[in-house]
Amino acid sequence: MPLIPGLYQLLSWERCARLILLRNLARFLYYTPMFKCHCQSVGKRLYLIGGIPLIQNNIRLIIGDDVTLYGYSTLSGSKVFEQPTLYVGNNTTLGYQLVITVGCDVTIGAHCLIAERVMIMSYDGHPVNPGERHLPAPPESSRPIVIGDNVWIGAGSVILKGVRVGTGSVVASGSVVTSNVPPNTLAIGNPARCYPLMVRTHS
Repeated sequence: MPLIPGLYQLLSWERCARLILLRNLARFLYYTPMFKCHCQSVGKRLYLIGGIPLIQNNIRLIIGDDVTLYGYSTLSGSKVFEQPTLYVGNNTTLGYQLVITVGCDVTIGAHCLIAERVMIMSYDGHPVNPGERHLPAPPESSRPIVIGDNVWIGAGSVILKGVRVGTGSVVASGSVVTSNVPPNTLAIGNPARCYPLMVRTHS
């Protein structure tokens, strides 16, 4: 097919406009109400991208205002807890292919940036003993995770049970966090080590 000047540019614009319109209609009329049915509470201006997350088991979801969440994510509650809770603060973005496994509660603060393919796990899933690995891990193996306000967690990072990430800290891409991160700290590596975060101030 010969290239007709202007025609295919016009068709490209039409296609982009049509897809944006259809995605927004689906988000507003279908995905957002469906997701809200799974939540105990949802704040204003929830923004879903690409559908709704996979929600597994009896997880209690409390979502703040202006939260962005990708459909290609998994939010899972442990069956050995009556009502494991995930709390997400205001103005927080939860990235593409995020996985959160909640035994003891997981709390994510306000104004956080959680990048793509991050795993946050407050529950082991199965016992370490080979003879018991087909069983769920006992409740006492789980510990809560708390991520403070204004935290940035880089792509591919893993946050494990019992960790508290302090306000203003950064977890570098690909890091595995097994212990607490103080406020205003850079955590980097596997296992992650902490360094003071040098923040430039504007005069």
